[in-house]
Amino acid sequence: MNKVWAVLSIGAFALMACGDSTSASDSSENRYVIGSVMAYEFTDEYLVQTEGKCVEEKGKLVWSKDGKQYQSVASLNKSTDSLRVVYKNGLTRYAYEGDDFPIGLFRSAESGMGIILKKDGTLQHIQFYKNECLLDELNMTINPGDKRTGCNTIMKENGTEMKVLPPEGSVFKYVYSGGGVTCNVEARNLFSYYEQDCKDAYEMYLKDTSSTKKFLFENYKVKSTLDSSCFKDLALELNSLQHKQN
Repeated sequence: MNKVWAVLSIGAFALMACGDSTSASDSSENRYVIGSVMAYEFTDEYLVQTEGKCVEEKGKLVWSKDGKQYQSVASLNKSTDSLRVVYKNGLTRYAYEGDDFPIGLFRSAESGMGIILKKDGTLQHIQFYKNECLLDELNMTINPGDKRTGCNTIMKENGTEMKVLPPEGSVFKYVYSGGGVTCNVEARNLFSYYEQDCKDAYEMYLKDTSSTKKFLFENYKVKSTLDSSCFKDLALELNSLQHKQN
């Protein structure tokens, strides 16, 4: 049963798309996943973004809002309600959809991406989705041995059906079922810009007995919430079904 339980408890997090706990809009045209959160400022010619610093130094966690910086040629134009940013892969044009320029949403019609500028000095990169076929739309990967059975469902190798629900901002939701047992999982993306997210990632690292490597925030940027007793019942149910089949 331990093997089955291990597969159940970590399986949800193999399907991660980039995605702050801000909820997506009810409108299918405005649902999105948050990919990153950074501090930002505009100069005459550039958009400067600063990600948070979350590292281990001399055995202690060190967090700061002043981490790595990214500088891109950019221009805000209030008369045309637009934002232009030159990334490494080329120019992206965004149209403003807010009410208090430049605070609010900028959307790129070509890429399906967007930028949200917030009053607290943070910038969110987002990806819009229409909640049709999430496995395809959010480019989710499937573990070897698992079988896709629908747009949003996967039959895992151990016989559990996993359904992917529409994500909200940085929160991804999954439903696991087998026999007569159903369990829910929420997986929230963490961002190094937030001190508590940094602490949560480091706590997961300290509890990870399988890791002998140095702490890297990127390896622990997803925090899960689940009912462990439900998953134990699900593991028992799967074992029972397997014994009956044998």
